[in-house]
Amino acid sequence: MTTYSTGDKTKKAMVNAAGELAAELGFASVSTRAVAERSGENIGSIHYHFGGKDGLFEAVVRDAMSCCTEKEFHGAIDELSEESTLEDLSKVIRIIIAGEITDMFRSDRPGWHSQVIYQLLQRDDTLYEIFRTEVMDPSMESMNRFFRLIDPNMGKADAFLHAVCMKLPIFAHASYRKALLKGLGEKEYSEAYLQKMEDLLVRQTQLLLGLPDDRKI
Repeated sequence: MTTYSTGDKTKKAMVNAAGELAAELGFASVSTRAVAERSGENIGSIHYHFGGKDGLFEAVVRDAMSCCTEKEFHGAIDELSEESTLEDLSKVIRIIIAGEITDMFRSDRPGWHSQVIYQLLQRDDTLYEIFRTEVMDPSMESMNRFFRLIDPNMGKADAFLHAVCMKLPIFAHASYRKALLKGLGEKEYSEAYLQKMEDLLVRQTQLLLGLPDDRKI
């Protein structure tokens, strides 16, 4: 069981409060007073622990992307080589997609994480640059290598498009969770629904890339 010092608890409460508010309102509309009120902490603690609102927002971003920097599929792609078979490559498609779905919907990460990342993608500032350089660029570099193993002639634009087509439906289910669940008439995505989404995205990606069905290997 994880334990926190008083200072750590204060910082965690403020990061969660600021993250929730940023997810709901956007970073530009979040005030230090609102963070203090939601967290139940003294407004001066923001300056004491984070040096001000900018430092707090950076902490929010780093918390939101903490689950994005160590993806299982990075290791799976690193293990591939030019000698890897189509069957090997096909299995990695499932590792990528299943991993993203598990991270978004089967983990205990706060719901505001995905919303904050969505907010980041609308920005063009220091917060976005942190996310781009530490998450997006390394992830895309790994995906580019993977797609070149499937098709050595595939360019970056095509690799980017394949990556987006693979992952965007998952991210959309997180970013637009409220509206989509309302459309489904459900309070949460069921495990059966998540598994169907995984199977659909895996198979359509395999077909587009000319890879065999990993379930029949």
